[in-house]
Amino acid sequence: MTNFSQTPIKELAGIIARQLEADGIEVVLVGGLAVEFYSKNIYLTKDIDMVNINYQAPAIIGETMAKLGFYKKGSIYKNTSTKITVEFPSAPLFVGDKLIKETTFITIGEYKIPILNRVDVVKDRLSAYFHWKDRPALAQALTVMTCHQINPVDIKSFCIKISAASEPSFKTTPTGEPGFHYYQVLVTDFGHNSLWFSHLHFRWFQQ
Repeated sequence: MTNFSQTPIKELAGIIARQLEADGIEVVLVGGLAVEFYSKNIYLTKDIDMVNINYQAPAIIGETMAKLGFYKKGSIYKNTSTKITVEFPSAPLFVGDKLIKETTFITIGEYKIPILNRVDVVKDRLSAYFHWKDRPALAQALTVMTCHQINPVDIKSFCIKISAASEPSFKTTPTGEPGFHYYQVLVTDFGHNSLWFSHLHFRWFQQ
């Protein structure tokens, strides 16, 4: 099958993951589509990002993608039947400075997709915020945390470490620790959806 004009992005990710696995290529889903899965479709994307964790040659990946009608343009794989694009960010799979060895799976119909676990997705998005001041990435992290009731305490040490390594553009606690007391986020556009976090207070540290 090479015509994916009517194929939803999650199903397409499953089709690609299965073909890659059949050809001996191990991948883990990261990036925006991982956020879409964990945000319960609040955040939507047209991109599929998969990290090849068993270091197959780019040419081998290209041969597999060609079987599905995808061609490479720059670093992106495209298919003329769909606007969905596919990219394979460089391995190894890191979140912050941690090498990720444990991942999980999400099942979509008959397809099983390897994916970062939800806490690591949050950390990945927070890393993008702290390193590149990417406000949408912060909103994505907050969305996943809200959808899955992830306690900020669970990622406190990560935030302290990653923010200390970045240029400080945030408040400090009374003791001088880097981090936020609260962060107010207003998001008006998530691609296809409109979402308003009105006075969403994200608390890094206990008062």
